[in-house]
Amino acid sequence: MWGMSYGAHTLIGRTIGKYEILAVVGGGGMGTVYRAQQVGVQREVAVKVLNVELSDSQPFVERFKREAAALAALEHPHIIPVIDFGQEGDYLYLVMALKTGGNLSQVIREGNVPLAEVQRYIDQIASALDYAHLRGIIHRDLKPANILLDEERNTFLTDFGIARRLGETRLTAQGMVVGSPTYMAPESWRGEEPSAETDVYSLGIILFQLLTGKAPFEETKTVRLMNMHLFETPTPLQALRPDLNERFQAVIDLALAKDRAQRFRSAGEMAKAVRSAVKGQAQQESPAKNAAAPADGEKTVILERTQPKPPPDRAQRVAGTSAPPDKPTPLGAAEPTPLRSEEGLVPEALRDRTRLIVIGMGALIVILLIMVVILVLSR
Repeated sequence: MWGMSYGAHTLIGRTIGKYEILAVVGGGGMGTVYRAQQVGVQREVAVKVLNVELSDSQPFVERFKREAAALAALEHPHIIPVIDFGQEGDYLYLVMALKTGGNLSQVIREGNVPLAEVQRYIDQIASALDYAHLRGIIHRDLKPANILLDEERNTFLTDFGIARRLGETRLTAQGMVVGSPTYMAPESWRGEEPSAETDVYSLGIILFQLLTGKAPFEETKTVRLMNMHLFETPTPLQALRPDLNERFQAVIDLALAKDRAQRFRSAGEMAKAVRSAVKGQAQQESPAKNAAAPADGEKTVILERTQPKPPPDRAQRVAGTSAPPDKPTPLGAAEPTPLRSEEGLVPEALRDRTRLIVIGMGALIVILLIMVVILVLSR
């Protein structure tokens, strides 16, 4: 479970607006998310209640209402819809659709994500990002914990734009940065205005995690982590996933470029590059699979007839049977069993050749006798 505000459990059982709080689902730096039931319609929803101290500033409250209204207007299949928002006493809250399939952090922890699934996740997330970016909304706090899943493991972005738009008024004015350090782009560390490329950087880190199970930069000390994002190069994919082709490394290099101008121009462009890498990987693996499979009509069992006879114990292991070595398991009813000599198997062709030699020699002797008779009579 994510972090949550102090005293989060005290709201359980209370009603905020039209919503009865049932249980804590999770939370973050700005508030706590609850499972709630809408009074009157018996519908379960997710209610995010912002930390009480955020409501102290009236300008902040007004900005929250404006931004919540803008987010409620977003309609995309992979963005959690904002159903309602409001203020109840000291509590500011957002009401969203409830998803019960966990989040992308759990998928990453499970590991071994198939490439087809990686591609599907990136496609869905990129589609949602492009939709929001075209409407002037930057997520800025994109991370696996903010990507929810349904039971079919479709992805849904949440906390869209709230951390950036609301945080700027309160936090950056105090010389602080907003975001999750592991996923923050270099420009965010420098306190610069975020852009679509800022979200692309975070998506690149998520891709790296889906492929390897770990983040490209991992450090417990925030200052050290900041320097890694600003100046250092991530561990090459080849060192962690030597099975992946070079196209995946090219995608990571572009997505995590220190200069945002060198990154993909959009999340959709990055998703297209991921699709190309996955397709190339499939083509790369197909020839190896085809080479390993026997050709149609090839009778591989025939090769066992011409191999040297192994000792009895090994012969039984190779054949996979407990039959005695002098009575080999038949390889096919339609195939005659070769004759056996004291030295081993006698090929049929060798017996035929011997028969022809004997017949030929007999014919030669008859011809010589006839020639002798003719010679004697001619005298």
